[in-house]
Amino acid sequence: MKKPRILIIILFIFTNVLYAEEFDLNVYASKFDSIPIGIIDFSSTGTRLKKDQPHEIIAQDLDFCGRFNVVTVSQYDSAVFADASAGIYVDGEYTVEGSETVINCYLRDVASQELIIGKKYKGEQNVVRAMMHRYCNELVEMLFGDRGIFESKILYVKSSNGKRDIAIMDFDGYNHRQITKNNVVNIFPAFVTKNSMIWTSYERGKPDLYIGSVADGSSKLFIYSKAVESSPAVSPVDGTVAYASSRNGNMDVYICNSDKTNVRQLTVHYGVDTSPAWSPNGYQIAFTSDRSGNPQIYVMDSDGANQHRVTFEHKYADSPSWSPKGDKIAYMAMGENGKFDIWTIAPDGTNPQKVTSISGHNEYPKWAPDGSLIAFVNATGSYSDLYVVKADGSRVRRVTKRGDVKMPDWSGF
Repeated sequence: MKKPRILIIILFIFTNVLYAEEFDLNVYASKFDSIPIGIIDFSSTGTRLKKDQPHEIIAQDLDFCGRFNVVTVSQYDSAVFADASAGIYVDGEYTVEGSETVINCYLRDVASQELIIGKKYKGEQNVVRAMMHRYCNELVEMLFGDRGIFESKILYVKSSNGKRDIAIMDFDGYNHRQITKNNVVNIFPAFVTKNSMIWTSYERGKPDLYIGSVADGSSKLFIYSKAVESSPAVSPVDGTVAYASSRNGNMDVYICNSDKTNVRQLTVHYGVDTSPAWSPNGYQIAFTSDRSGNPQIYVMDSDGANQHRVTFEHKYADSPSWSPKGDKIAYMAMGENGKFDIWTIAPDGTNPQKVTSISGHNEYPKWAPDGSLIAFVNATGSYSDLYVVKADGSRVRRVTKRGDVKMPDWSGF
């Protein structure tokens, strides 16, 4: 697993930047909710790549994130760009040198065709996608001043033939890799860091919490008892772990330090309390409780104080996920027709908004690290796949076509 990391470092070292002062990217970006941008087919010197064409990856990435209106053309066409109100475009070329590929990416002004910024990448052919994800991240930072999602990962439960294992994929559904291979039920994966995860496993015949490596699947017991230990969530601030446990005879929410010390019970109620989700500042926890009769979303302080219900619109609500900005909680809720859809609500219980309307059950929402998208699972019959959608319900995109994806967790940047 060392080789890809070295390649990414090489990519960074070989990145060159040229600047032109004539075009103000910040002024251009401020004019649009979704930035119009053209993508022109990259030319090649000598051998042409059999797959992973750089311009195709760039176009897919920028379209995926919902921040751009992408116009693809084979060659420069001012009329097409003008019709789309595109003031900037990307073109480039690449050279295959043995097992390595050198890629030059140019951001240009549509009106003058002058170079705004040029970047150069070099790496082995098997990381062309990673190189272009890096380039798209840099484009987002140039235009918006914040980080892009294009090098993020998604953990998920891979369900097949009665088995459930933890697997990982790139944000766009590429490069699937199974992590756990213990022939037992593994569910509720959550990132601890980009290289480690925590999840619920039945390896001892009952639900316990395990922590392990994303790279090689090595693991060790984290929280265990004679009871149920489930649905872990990790504070983005200090790594404190929230989880649900029935160790005292009832399912309640607990927290502990990242080294599993200082276990504290936060909820004490006859109802079932589960599915904790941290606010981005670490001050609050959303969770699911059926103390009012049916499962609903509640919020409490991180020490268990001020527990209060926030969802009242539905007969069943579950799986809260807090937005990175802290202004919304996404969750799944059952309608009168018995169908689950994704909703959002403010943490104070105001402004509930339905997000999804596609057929099938829409479940397990998770926010992108920049808050631009919500990932969710669409389940139809025995098949379930990952989709993404903007919080206003627009730009629904199907990410996988495997039929075996459940319980996603989206990494940080």
